Parts: sequence; C-alpha cells; structure tokens
Amino acid sequence: MKKTAMIIFFMVQTCFSQQKFNFEFYCGLPLNIPMPLTINQNGERPLSLTARYASLPFNIPIFWIWRLSLYSENNGWEFEAVHHKMFLENKPSEVQQFDISHGLNLIFINRVWQTEEFIFRFGAGVAVAHPENEIRNKKLDEDKGILNLGYYISGPAINLSIGRHIDVTEFFYFSAETRINAAYAVVPIADGDSNVYCLSLQAVFGFGIKIAEL
Repeated sequence: MKKTAMIIFFMVQTCFSQQKFNFEFYCGLPLNIPMPLTINQNGERPLSLTARYASLPFNIPIFWIWRLSLYSENNGWEFEAVHHKMFLENKPSEVQQFDISHGLNLIFINRVWQTEEFIFRFGAGVAVAHPENEIRNKKLDEDKGILNLGYYISGPAINLSIGRHIDVTEFFYFSAETRINAAYAVVPIADGDSNVYCLSLQAVFGFGIKIAEL
C-alpha cells in the first residue's frame, strides 16, 4: 500500500512539474483586408460598401496583444487579448466618422502546439467592440454598453498564428509571430446598427516571461 502511494505521488509530481506558466506581450503591424460593411439606420436606406480600414497601430491607444499560457510538454492552452483598431477610410458622404479605435477587442482561448522550430495556435472567442461613429450627422452616444463604458459584446472571432521563441535567459525570451484574426461584429450606431466583417493579417513582435513551472 505504501509503495503504491509513493508511485502515485511520483506520477502526480512528474505530471505537474512538466507544466509551464508564461506571460507574453506584443506590438506589431496589422493589415486590415477590405471587407463588407453594412450600416442600417432607422428610416434611411442601408449603406453597403467594401470597407477599407486603416489600423494606425502606433497611435494612442496602440495595437497590443497579451496572453497567459499554460504548457504541458509540447502543447498547451492560452488566454489571449488583442486590442485591434479599425478606421474607415472610404467613407460615403452620409458617414462623418466610423471608427472602432478603443478596440475591436478580441478575446481568445487558444490551443497551442509546439515543435522544435515553431509554435502553432488556433483560437476561438468573442469580439468586444468600442465603436465611435457619426452617421448622417447623428453621433453615437459612447456612454452606453457594458458598465456604460461604450463596450459591446459584438460577435465571434477566430485566431490562427505561427511563431517562434528565442531564449535570452532561463526565464526571458523574445518572440515573433505571423497571425490571422477574423471576426464578425454587430456594432451600434445612432438609431441603428452596423454589420462589420474584420480580416486582419498581422506581423507581431514581443517578449515572454516564464513565470513558473508547476
């Protein structure tokens, strides 16, 4: 009995010792691919166009990504937050402003697989949008939404990426990734709503900290 208990204890200890808990932070260069946009305002004809969005990643508030990762050997799970931005460039005459600059915030749960050379991840989650817009001289009230802060849970999102780590010390590393983020969001306007499709290609660079081995 004592021997069996020791074997079980050793197996549990071995299992948990293989788990690594990391924090990572990134900035980078997102490219918004032109996608459909439909704006529906009560009493007016819908506006439909192929929208071109600037991203302005280094304008405040900047484009950023952070994540928490839990690895077990060569695979793991992550919680990831992306602060993505969209500024409509080809505005119709009826549109004075159409931005999501405090974030088309993307919240993901990722599954991660690691090889000797690369790290692959697939994630699914939700888009939380903070729209700023003015359509036909009607400006959206930004003091509504979640906790009256202007944020809205807006739709589903998907994440695909491939990256690589370069160890600097035992606990610190640099990282680079190529990413694709896609999302569909229904965001409010004054007296209506809009259907926003997002497809973003991203090259990002950052660092990671190995917080603990569990």
